[in-house]
Amino acid sequence: MFGSLFILFILPYTDISRHRGSQFRPVMKLFHLFFFVNFFILMWIGSQHPETPFVEIGQFATFFYFSWFFILVPTMGVLENTVLTLLSNEPDPDTLNISFWQKNHLFETNSNLF
Repeated sequence: MFGSLFILFILPYTDISRHRGSQFRPVMKLFHLFFFVNFFILMWIGSQHPETPFVEIGQFATFFYFSWFFILVPTMGVLENTVLTLLSNEPDPDTLNISFWQKNHLFETNSNLF
């Protein structure tokens, strides 16, 4: 029962997309719509008696809820990162052969000149 609440804490670690938010991610917008509809289905199922059609609907909706965090969000991040890398003319900064120090300090100015 508490797993459905604690799973919200792992979302920043499973979302590996370069872009945070869904403003420029149309596929993720569609999956967010599915997630919100699933939320209301789970609320409705929770108010029903445990009878045969409601149990199966609840099992499917629960599977979709947990697969959202463990399967769909990371998969969308990988797919969107791959498409952005293929469509852009700039090289992927993760695949460049420069050190960690150079990546983080490429655009810093030297303030010790004066």
